[in-house]
Amino acid sequence: MRRLAAATLALAAAALAPAAPAGAAEPTLNGLHDARYCEILELKGDLPRATVTVWNTIGLNACPADWWNAFEAGPLAQELGVPLVVLNGPRHFLMDSVSASDAAQLRAFHGEQMRKAATIPIRTADDLVQTPYRDRTISRNNTWAWRKGRTVFELVAPGGDVYVMQAYAQIKDPDLKLADLPRLGRRLDLPDGWRYRTRKLRSDLVLTAHGSATVIQDELQNTYQLARTVRRGKRAAHRLRVAGTTRTVSSAAGGQVVDEGTVTGTLGKGRVTLSGTLANGRLDGTFRLTFRDGSIVGKVSMPFTVSGNEIDFNGTSRFTGGTGAYRGITSGALTTRDHNTLDGQNGTLSVTGSARY
Repeated sequence: MRRLAAATLALAAAALAPAAPAGAAEPTLNGLHDARYCEILELKGDLPRATVTVWNTIGLNACPADWWNAFEAGPLAQELGVPLVVLNGPRHFLMDSVSASDAAQLRAFHGEQMRKAATIPIRTADDLVQTPYRDRTISRNNTWAWRKGRTVFELVAPGGDVYVMQAYAQIKDPDLKLADLPRLGRRLDLPDGWRYRTRKLRSDLVLTAHGSATVIQDELQNTYQLARTVRRGKRAAHRLRVAGTTRTVSSAAGGQVVDEGTVTGTLGKGRVTLSGTLANGRLDGTFRLTFRDGSIVGKVSMPFTVSGNEIDFNGTSRFTGGTGAYRGITSGALTTRDHNTLDGQNGTLSVTGSARY
């Protein structure tokens, strides 16, 4: 497990709400707007039965800078007897209050108390990967509330789904502060079709998680919870046939490439972005399809062969999630082919199979 980059684990805790104070008669924490907190994540066990235990300072202390900066992940992991520790913070909550149904275990870390916020199962290596602007489902039961008149910061996905920022991070940008959030959209490298907006609440906003919540992060590790979806009706199976044209827009050492292009077919007209790595005769990566009524994300794995000045990819892709009309989309292995020139500027793409949405 040590070979997994520590940064990939940070997504889990940023999505979690604090648990209620131990023994509290009314399990509610108030005054959370812009409250500073930090988290320690302990990874225990090995795949596919690994778990992450999340410890949170909220309601106990304000994560004193001297205390927090004195931690080092490697020595702390050795001290705790676990394979990996992630130091996740500082962060600042944006809601006004949170209510949770369960009391929490407390534990001291180098003199400051933290409470157990969650235990998260880690079944595959994919559970450890943090990719901006991709949904993550977190197990929790709580209610978050923003009061009327409060300004909220939202991401609107293709198709109209809305995510509300629950916490901003000072991990990648230690100088980020609340006053910067109204203009944050200018800094974000949003996926095609996404937008960032600021909104003043005309009434109280209450988000309740019964067993799970869907969250995403931007590239600065600010965290947002899904607040509104537009999809209605039962999911059904659909046959798919997608064709497209692509070209390489960037490449880097280690075989990393980014391709962009357009698609047509069963799902209509849209755009595609693929990020992957060429290594050992195979392209492995992720992709995003964007349409007027929603977007689809997934994974691709395609062996390739080179002949003269041409390269052929023949493998499979799989849909793993979506927004708008495609929220909850799933698929089996989709037959995926791409023919291109070695300079990556003349790709022709085809995808066939079936999906349920």
